[in-house]
Amino acid sequence: LPGRPESLHVCGGGARNDWLMQRIGQHLPSLSVTDTSSLGLDPQWVEAAAFAWLARQNLLGLPGNLPSVTRARSAAVLGSREIAGEKTSIVC
Repeated sequence: LPGRPESLHVCGGGARNDWLMQRIGQHLPSLSVTDTSSLGLDPQWVEAAAFAWLARQNLLGLPGNLPSVTRARSAAVLGSREIAGEKTSIVC
């Protein structure tokens, strides 16, 4: 990161987990830890948008990871698609 963050905004189901939020705050005492509703974004919507983007990347055959962030060896198409009514699946 180019600078030291001042806050952490949590989204998804974890944002509703009081124990998890407290533990994050304990481990990152210098940060303001809150959920994304403090930014005007419903935590569930943020998670849904992330999954939609990952699905889009998969359908287009595009990478869903950033090796510079994940430390993966290379960019990769993530996930698998299960086609309703078919006995086979496409694993990417």
